[in-house]
Amino acid sequence: MRVEETVLPGVGHKFTVVTHSGDKVVVLVHQTGVREVYFYRDDEDDAVAELELSDEEARELGAILAGVLYRPEVSGDVRSRVKELTIEWIRVEPGHPCVNRPLADWLARVPGVHVLGILREDEALYPNPPPDLKVEVGDVLIAAGSRAAIDSLKRADCRG
Repeated sequence: MRVEETVLPGVGHKFTVVTHSGDKVVVLVHQTGVREVYFYRDDEDDAVAELELSDEEARELGAILAGVLYRPEVSGDVRSRVKELTIEWIRVEPGHPCVNRPLADWLARVPGVHVLGILREDEALYPNPPPDLKVEVGDVLIAAGSRAAIDSLKRADCRG
């Protein structure tokens, strides 16, 4: 991560942070204490989001980010494994070959994926769904696995 500070005479300071992934966050700290935060993706010129915080709000957010209020105990080994994990919400579209088939038929074709839950269009939620639950059009599968396994799950064909 790279951080650059620029003094803005009569205004305050500007901090530009470029993350390892190439995203950029610009924080303008006004002499009044107000902070403006702008979020940019890669090399885009226009901010994708912006936020204005009072001095008090900025300090509270800073405490959260600094781990003052909560600091998870994550070892380096776990962090590297988590980076390999993908969690994705997959909507079942009409015509998908696994519609009206048990979830087990779908998962049997894709090792390394776990369906954490299914959300139905009627807002029913099935956490840790049973393997015999039939997948319906409009269901949203909350799936976890490697990127490759998740992509395979989307392409799986339960017919035969």
